[in-house]
Amino acid sequence: MEWYVSLIAVDNPVLLFDADGWEPSWGEEPHDGLRHATASLREWLRTWATGGNVWDTALGDSSLD
Repeated sequence: MEWYVSLIAVDNPVLLFDADGWEPSWGEEPHDGLRHATASLREWLRTWATGGNVWDTALGDSSLD
């Protein structure tokens, strides 16, 4: 798993890429392994710095709204 942050999108959203989160034989592509973690890098860092679980939202939400 790898964390990504957009440096050009508003509020710098954080994404989690799960290499095992997509299935090519089902017609899925690598993009299907992306999960939104938080809407902003600031929020993600605050959760991490205060000992929160940064994995909860990313692994609990399978959509890319």
